Amino acid sequence: MLIPAMALWRSEVFRVRDKVVEMDQPSEQHIRPDAQAISLAPIVGAEADHLLLLSDAYMASLYPAESNHLVSSESLRTGDACFIGAFLHESDGPGDEIKYQKPVAVSASALQCVACVAARFYRTEGYAEIKRLYVEERWRGAGLAKRLMARIEAEIVEQGIQFARLEMGIHQPEADALYRSLGYREIPPFGDYLLDPLSQFLEKAL
Repeated sequence: MLIPAMALWRSEVFRVRDKVVEMDQPSEQHIRPDAQAISLAPIVGAEADHLLLLSDAYMASLYPAESNHLVSSESLRTGDACFIGAFLHESDGPGDEIKYQKPVAVSASALQCVACVAARFYRTEGYAEIKRLYVEERWRGAGLAKRLMARIEAEIVEQGIQFARLEMGIHQPEADALYRSLGYREIPPFGDYLLDPLSQFLEKAL
């Protein structure tokens, strides 16, 4: 039986300032605001649109239009995809506690999305494609990309899919190092992609 995306979502909250991680906690918990709590939650609206604009501009500075394979936020909020954001919890002042509940829908007015990642499910072909991994510049180095990748890979496995694939450009050494450190290896072009000297294609067995 196919499991709808996010059906088995569990709360993940972690502190990025002191690198203390709190994961798979009960659905309600209290986090001190001075620890800069970050939660991973489904993106249900326009929460990450500002990140996608930044990503689009960055990719346009590196590659010609024909080598960019960008997808819209709307296309990632469907039953055949999963779109996840990392949300920064704002606090009203020292000593306050942030009450965190299992994310069902996150209000962009309440939380700020600082990173995102998505996956498209190709169930018949037996793989999912990772798309739109992006971390806001000021939050890079805090481990958000790895945390998001772990979460999106878990969602892929919940769908009964055993392989994650992605296309990326050759002028992104940081992204290349990240994916390879996570176990992704080069493969030929897949899906509708054509051979492109500016692209590389990676896969990981989950």
